[in-house]
Amino acid sequence: MLNHIPFSSLYTADHGWLKSHFHFSFAEYRNSDNINFGKLRVMNDDIVQPHTGFGVHPHKDMEIITYVISGQLTHADSMGNKESLGRGAIQYLSAGTGITHSEMNDDGDDEVHFIQTWIIPHDNDLKPQYGSKSFDLQERKNRWLHLVGPKGSKASINIYQDASMYACELENDKELDFELGRTRQVYIKLMEGRAKINTRLFEAGDAAEVMDENITVTGIDKAHILIVEMQKEN
Repeated sequence: MLNHIPFSSLYTADHGWLKSHFHFSFAEYRNSDNINFGKLRVMNDDIVQPHTGFGVHPHKDMEIITYVISGQLTHADSMGNKESLGRGAIQYLSAGTGITHSEMNDDGDDEVHFIQTWIIPHDNDLKPQYGSKSFDLQERKNRWLHLVGPKGSKASINIYQDASMYACELENDKELDFELGRTRQVYIKLMEGRAKINTRLFEAGDAAEVMDENITVTGIDKAHILIVEMQKEN
């Protein structure tokens, strides 16, 4: 089963300094039929204008993972972490017992475009933690780069949940498979470009829920892809 979700069908919030597309119920978008996909609770496609951003705000009991598509995103938190991350970088914040943080576009005059996901942790009141990693393009060119995974996995960052995140930049006409186990499910997001996913045409921003079938992605126009893979829920 592949449920194709066109970008145009997503709820759009436009605040001037911020333009967001919500894949799931979030903030002012309330939809009881679209709360989550397994342990994936939030996926927001955000564009933040220069010299603006999300000021200091709190979180608790959530695994927050941000993938930067373009521009520079500056993170600061109550644990003392502060850094700016660019294209292809991943940032992870386990809110656990509670933290505050900010996410700003402080560098230069360009927009910052990123995908932020929230994954429900396996327990509440866990110890907060932060991690980040920047990658060279070659590490994700025409292959899946394992960005995030559960403890004990080979991913660059470990999280408090049996879930993984992968990214790929796929050249035109290149083909890449992703094998989906019988007890697993995937949310796939085409962040940039165009691609065929299991023979269906995807435009930039489109997504899909996938269960009970493997995935084949064919690059058409500079496809930049993000996958969240997790345990299937009954």
